[in-house]
Amino acid sequence: MKRRLIAALLVTAMAMTMAAGCGNSDSGDSGDSGKDKAETENDAEENSDADSDTGYSDRKVTLVTSGSGEPYTLLADDGTWTGIDAEMWAEIEERTGWEVDVKQAAFDAMWGELDTARADVVANCTAVKPEREEKYHATIPYYGDAQCVIVNEGSSYKTAEDLKGKVVGCTNGQAAQTIIEDLGAELGFEVKLYEDSAVGMNDLMLERIDAYANTTTNVNAFMHNNGEADFRFFEENLLANNVAYFLPKTDEGEELKEELNKVIQEMLDDGTIAGITEKWMFADMTQLIQK
Repeated sequence: MKRRLIAALLVTAMAMTMAAGCGNSDSGDSGDSGKDKAETENDAEENSDADSDTGYSDRKVTLVTSGSGEPYTLLADDGTWTGIDAEMWAEIEERTGWEVDVKQAAFDAMWGELDTARADVVANCTAVKPEREEKYHATIPYYGDAQCVIVNEGSSYKTAEDLKGKVVGCTNGQAAQTIIEDLGAELGFEVKLYEDSAVGMNDLMLERIDAYANTTTNVNAFMHNNGEADFRFFEENLLANNVAYFLPKTDEGEELKEELNKVIQEMLDDGTIAGITEKWMFADMTQLIQK
């Protein structure tokens, strides 16, 4: 009200001056708005360019792994990560530009990390099993493997039926676990679970157990690195399986899975994964992927 009274007493020239001043103020606001808009557009273009450099979205990915042993995944006390999945994710990080962190948990606890959103991906050279696919998203497989039973070369055991009353080791969480536990109940042998397959196979070497169920690739790697190991494979494998990464069944998990599938396929096509498996398992395990 006071402003209106003052305005009524001013001469026309002053009123026109004030109007001109208001016009200049509006013009200044418009200029600032245009500048802000241009900067926003430039930022958007820069962000778009950043994404287009790799073709992948900008994201941070938290992995969980048991880190229990090579050739699959070994996470040392100083944080050094080695093995197949360590090299897989170093390459994935390089190609996508993602920020990748890795944390360690026991095999059974890894899945709880996914369930509680404390991790985005289980990276543990994990076999694809129907019960896992029911609860989690699985990426396309990045290599294939076979589950086998081994004994010491000098033993008389030739089939699972020969193991009645004996002790058979198995790596906790391996695809072979359910099968060997079922066979144990049926044929009457004890199953002893190990978190680290190298410890289990060492126990077999020392005849603390009578047989061991594991993957052919892990057995071959162990024998390559331990000259005293002299194992014999049972002729019949327990099963063949694909290996993949697992993610929570959420919208975010689905989006990450699709991007992971893309980069994994690129690495399969250009032979990168073949080279990684040849380094750690002495064979191109991508040839064993079950279609």
